[in-house]
Amino acid sequence: MIRKMYVFLFICLAVLLSPLSSGVELLSSQKGDIQVEVKGEAENCGIFTLPPYSTLGDLLDLVKLSERADTSMLNYNTVLKDSDVINIPARAETVRISINTATLQQLVTLPQIGEVTAQRIIDYRSTHGLFQQIEDIKAVKGIGEKTFEKIKDLICL
Repeated sequence: MIRKMYVFLFICLAVLLSPLSSGVELLSSQKGDIQVEVKGEAENCGIFTLPPYSTLGDLLDLVKLSERADTSMLNYNTVLKDSDVINIPARAETVRISINTATLQQLVTLPQIGEVTAQRIIDYRSTHGLFQQIEDIKAVKGIGEKTFEKIKDLICL
């Protein structure tokens, strides 16, 4: 009876220890370098080999970003793991509206510009000619300094 109990305990102990030994093997295999793929707005896209626990900032130190790359939303402290794929996004292109040629429908897409003010812009350029500087739009009734500040980066001549 005691012998059967020892055999049972030995089997239980062997079963309990077997996951631990495979866990140790898993940990030791993670000591090697990791490979991370870079896609998107980088001039040297591809696979980069890094030490374990490297961050996105470490990776970006190795990557030559294109002029269109936008890293503003990336967390440089993110710890990378093997087989990660990092996509470097492009900056959103801002489409500017020409105050000299825009239609009423285009002008009303600007912040603080309704149909009445948009029509005043069209009427102003018909009466006075084309705007020479974007600041000249402040001469249109309804467009003061506050409105101009909100639209100045969205307009062009």
